[in-house]
Amino acid sequence: MSYRHFAAYNVIGALLWVLLFTYAGYFFGTLPFIQSNLKLMIVGIIFVSILPGVFEFIRHKRAAARAAK
Repeated sequence: MSYRHFAAYNVIGALLWVLLFTYAGYFFGTLPFIQSNLKLMIVGIIFVSILPGVFEFIRHKRAAARAAK
């Protein structure tokens, strides 16, 4: 793939990403349930964001323990 194609796809992808999250933030920000439970939503988002790292850490620890046997 040439750099010109890569750059074009990269710009298109970035624009779609920004538009998607901007409109999603606007949509979810206007929902009454989200507005009344914003702190709970933020804690939930942080918790879900940390889970992949925790799972990977546990998987790595188990693999290291199996390799040590």
